[in-house]
Amino acid sequence: MLRRRLLSPAVAALVAAIGATAAPALAARTALPVAGRQTVVDADKGAYRMQGGLLGAWQQTSFTEIATSPLYEAKGTESFRGCVDRGRDGSCAGDPSGRLDFTFLYWGSFGAGDSLNWGACYHPITGGTGAFRGATGVLVFSDTPVNDGVLTRYTGSVTIERSQGSRVHKASATAVRAGCGAR
Repeated sequence: MLRRRLLSPAVAALVAAIGATAAPALAARTALPVAGRQTVVDADKGAYRMQGGLLGAWQQTSFTEIATSPLYEAKGTESFRGCVDRGRDGSCAGDPSGRLDFTFLYWGSFGAGDSLNWGACYHPITGGTGAFRGATGVLVFSDTPVNDGVLTRYTGSVTIERSQGSRVHKASATAVRAGCGAR
């Protein structure tokens, strides 16, 4: 009984101390929802442009085919250089900016003549620089065939240090490109 009484206050003090130090760290981070479109700059070089919640250049840095049947599957790495457009004003002025690094997994279904039926990819953040140093989050992309190519949309969340001046703004947009898993 004596042992229990001694441990209970000690455990309570430890939990309180951990909570007091962890709470400011958690509160110092802000999740920024992002959504928009990705368009092709040069598909052969893996270069794309991000519009909407993310403004800037997207570069595929590695691509490995995993399977071709029954679904096409691939994995790789990519990076984004630009900003989170908090004010949705089409400008990076005053917005968190830097580089974000990602890995990705891609799944797609292709039909006759290698035409896209649908595609989807999952992009967890693996690192960053500038305002994105220490960033966490995930983006998901969807590829939909349209008359003049592929419509690629993305949505997700980028969590950054609050000291980077982040505020939350919700938005979405659409556009056309060759697809997040363009082969």
